[in-house]
Amino acid sequence: MTVEAHDPRSKKVQIADALRDEIASTPLPAGHRLASLRDLADRFKVTTVTVGNALKVLADEGVIISVPTRGYFVQDRPSEDGAGQDASAPVSRDEINAIHSEIQQLAARVAELEKRTQPLSGT
Repeated sequence: MTVEAHDPRSKKVQIADALRDEIASTPLPAGHRLASLRDLADRFKVTTVTVGNALKVLADEGVIISVPTRGYFVQDRPSEDGAGQDASAPVSRDEINAIHSEIQQLAARVAELEKRTQPLSGT
């Protein structure tokens, strides 16, 4: 699939629309990891920057979530009947930022622990 030059929408919007439709129509389960930036760029015949911008659009909408160093994942969708509203409500940008911060702190702690155990692994 390629983006259409004659389409009045920007490339990032065309890609975001295509991925949104794919996520909705498949439907991809929550937590499903999307293809890498490089793979998506090859698929749509654009740069990774353009794909990244399209994924940011979807992340801002709450369709997907970005996990640093892991990739992009399909976000939980609200239920159709309204049951379990709190559990399936879209995550706010503040909540996502807090989770990212926690992940970064945990990654730093893991890295520190790995440094401490490296000399032990040689014995």
